[in-house]
Amino acid sequence: MSETVKPTIAALRAWLKTCPLIADEQEATGAAFRIAGLEEESTAFSIEDSPGDPIITEYISGWEMAKNYLFLSRGEYSEMDSVNIQNSGFFEQLTEWVMQQDARHNLPDLSACGGGKTPTGIAVTNSGYIVTNSAGSCKMQLQMRLTYYMPK
Repeated sequence: MSETVKPTIAALRAWLKTCPLIADEQEATGAAFRIAGLEEESTAFSIEDSPGDPIITEYISGWEMAKNYLFLSRGEYSEMDSVNIQNSGFFEQLTEWVMQQDARHNLPDLSACGGGKTPTGIAVTNSGYIVTNSAGSCKMQLQMRLTYYMPK
């Protein structure tokens, strides 16, 4: 019987769910965390693929690969500064958490993703910002890059 191979994006979502900010928000609001599908709920999360060349470097034994992702969030939006500062603070803290995890080499577990992938780093490549807003909520996004080695 063959093993089920998990997509890399699913491993990244599982890793992000270990972030206390996301876990606390999910516990407090029941926010969903989907793959490629941000709901119109007042609070929700999604992770999506972002286009880009996946091969950084080719070696005799394999490739250094990179996958770009968008972390999307829907949250409360208001003309009041306090709400918008809170949204901005969430992404600032998330960026710091990702940087800390990278420094500790606490990276997504890619062992179930097939191909012998070994994570080598994760980085925030574009800080969080509001993409759209309407009717009391806004869609925000943050860009991340997961790098890993994949043998030939």
